[in-house]
Amino acid sequence: MNKKTWLLALLLLALALLLAACGTKDEGVTNEPPKDEPAEEQESTDGSSGGILAGSIGPKLEKIDEDTYRYSLKNQTEHEKTFEFTSGQRFDFSLTNEAGEQAFLFSSVASYTQAMGEETMKQAEELSYEFDIPEADLEPGTYKLEAWLTPKEGPAYKAETEYVVE
Repeated sequence: MNKKTWLLALLLLALALLLAACGTKDEGVTNEPPKDEPAEEQESTDGSSGGILAGSIGPKLEKIDEDTYRYSLKNQTEHEKTFEFTSGQRFDFSLTNEAGEQAFLFSSVASYTQAMGEETMKQAEELSYEFDIPEADLEPGTYKLEAWLTPKEGPAYKAETEYVVE
């Protein structure tokens, strides 16, 4: 009886370890902002989407207050759009200095659940995420703030604006 109890405990432990390891593989996940973006994607560089562009998903990055920003996407297509994610992370953002060096990357200091998920946007619906720029040891100057979606596949819908450190 004692051997059976130990064997059962060992099997349960092995099963728990196996299940804990599932889904933790990085499949093409990178800590860099996306470089090449498809033509269907519209990039916002001034904090606005530039108006309604029929048939596209419009990204926008806007300042809410001193260190709070909102990254949003608007579905301007005639169809629902579903984004699949490999973790609890839905977007990322970075600060790049005037020399083009990445000074801060949010995902490098954040942790996310290892659960797959999805977000669905109906026609004319908006998906938005508010975030705070954390305290960082940044030199005074003007930085490029970039935010982008982190779906499993498809475009990242990058938007950017300036962020000034005084």
